Amino acid sequence: MSQFIGQLLLRSLSIQELDRAGSPSKQLYQLVEDFGYESSKLGFNITAPAGLITDFASIPRPVWSILDPEDPIIAWGSVIHDVLYKQQGLMPGGRVVTREQADSVLREAMELQGAGNFLRSAVYWGLRAGGSHAWNNPTSYKITP
Repeated sequence: MSQFIGQLLLRSLSIQELDRAGSPSKQLYQLVEDFGYESSKLGFNITAPAGLITDFASIPRPVWSILDPEDPIIAWGSVIHDVLYKQQGLMPGGRVVTREQADSVLREAMELQGAGNFLRSAVYWGLRAGGSHAWNNPTSYKITP
């Protein structure tokens, strides 16, 4: 059975940290502690480590009135999805997750959070159409002193 493990505990990065991370116009968040997800689709757990910086879903701003990246229905699964994309599917223990599987995990997690089929499908097909750049060029935000 799919389930989230723990609570999604975050802190919002300050303006100064956003500048240092190279993202002055996009709000970013940092995980305060590890956050996990047990995926039935994959058959194993995924852990987003404390310190991970996320923007949740990289949804274009004009679409935010329909798909809010900070809505928990999308955000919780997006953090797990970010881990899969940032690692290009290379998981601990030698497991490999394809981009399609990573996108399916977000869809699975959104269903667990109560998202309806239309919303899950819109996010999934948006990823399938536009996610290849992010998969091939994963963004790793760093906060430099």
